[in-house]
Amino acid sequence: MLVACGIAEREGKLLVCKRPSGVPYAGAWEFPSEELAEGETLENCVKTAFFDRISAVLAENRAIFAFDSACVPGCRLFTFKVNFFETKMSLNGYKDARWVRKEKLCRLRLHPDSVTMVKEIKNFL
Repeated sequence: MLVACGIAEREGKLLVCKRPSGVPYAGAWEFPSEELAEGETLENCVKTAFFDRISAVLAENRAIFAFDSACVPGCRLFTFKVNFFETKMSLNGYKDARWVRKEKLCRLRLHPDSVTMVKEIKNFL
């Protein structure tokens, strides 16, 4: 399985979304992400994650790193730095979304793969 994740930064804050009830790691915070569909590119997948899940249209995205999931065997996550056009977010598939200062992310209950991303993004943002 391949997953594309987007890291959006604004004024020193990163966008994180809260997983809904009824899914693994419900209530945990994560960076917007989507599983790659057959025949889809990773770049399109990250655009889909933002458009379908939070109603945001990406202005740009740039691949920054990839890693193997800590909690899903055989899953590889591809992380993108993204920017999107100003929008009023409308959540679909997330319980909540918020902009959080990088240094305060560790106070949230993060999805295990998002913990890995937080450790890595220091080198890329």
